[in-house]
Amino acid sequence: MNAEMSISYTDWVGYAQIMAQVGFVSSTFFGFLLIYLTMFGVTRSFGSYKNFLILFPTVGVFFATVEVVLYPNVYSHNAGYIYYSTARPFGLEKEAVTKLMALYAGVFASTVSILAIQFLYRYWAIFHTTNLIYFKGYRFFIWVFYAVSSGILYGVGLYYFERIDDYAIKYLEKDMIEKYGVDFSEIAGQAQVAYDENGSLRWWNLCNTVNNTAILFFHFSVITYCTVWMFIEMEAKIQMLSKSLRNLHRQFFKTLVLQIVTPTVTLFVPISIIIYLPLFDMEIDLPTGVLLCAFTLYPALDSTVVMFVVKDYRIAIKNSFRNWLDKIYHCLRPADSHNSADATSTGHSGQPLAVLRHPNF
Repeated sequence: MNAEMSISYTDWVGYAQIMAQVGFVSSTFFGFLLIYLTMFGVTRSFGSYKNFLILFPTVGVFFATVEVVLYPNVYSHNAGYIYYSTARPFGLEKEAVTKLMALYAGVFASTVSILAIQFLYRYWAIFHTTNLIYFKGYRFFIWVFYAVSSGILYGVGLYYFERIDDYAIKYLEKDMIEKYGVDFSEIAGQAQVAYDENGSLRWWNLCNTVNNTAILFFHFSVITYCTVWMFIEMEAKIQMLSKSLRNLHRQFFKTLVLQIVTPTVTLFVPISIIIYLPLFDMEIDLPTGVLLCAFTLYPALDSTVVMFVVKDYRIAIKNSFRNWLDKIYHCLRPADSHNSADATSTGHSGQPLAVLRHPNF
């Protein structure tokens, strides 16, 4: 037991910060790429769904940005956990950082909410097209308000129900010093201890667990319901279609599978481990903060799935790359070649040389 207690988790903090940086860079790159292609690259109209293709990566980039500013961490010990940060960005006071930690959690909940709304849109687009009117025009902002409200409810619940109290400090302080080398006076955040010294439930803390469960379970249920029924109904309908159309619909289902498996693995499973582990009151010490890394990777993964599976985006990427390559070629040409005849610069087909030199792209 003594050998176990001497283990330091400071290396895990470093690994988590590196993964947060990777998540920030990848989410920012793929997020803005998806936004650019949606606005300027893809020619097909996606209707009101275009708003989600812009909104979701935007929220994802903001979420990843908050993470690299705060570098939040989680430590799970027996019947408790602490969600904290030692960072003081922009010289903020501890209480201000504590509120930002709640904001980070709220943005997480808003991300889950937007994801569920996207699945609802897809479900209605297939089986209840008349309901899509609720996503048009000003009505779209009702969904944005709903997602923001979900985030506020989640973040405020965390802020008030998991305030670090004297019992939480007493329960976690010794192990925090031994594992991470930090004192409670140095950290901002929230903490939960599920049971008191008599083994009774600490209901004020557990109110946050109930709040989290209600929000996450509802949205995950929407995602699951829409996916299951889309699969059942589509399989029944495609039997009357041609072979090519059946393959198209099966490809669409594979897309849905990817888009439900990815958030399950990167969002729902990690947060479930963190919030429910204290209820079992097992003798464990885990650097569960590393699970937060999956949160910032999700926006990048989701954007990648969309661009990889949807053919219009693959075509837009190829066309954009051709245009960028052509511009680079024209910028690098010798000065005297700019005055040459158009036939020399474009070739017999009238296409830019950059395209002609890459005919298979």
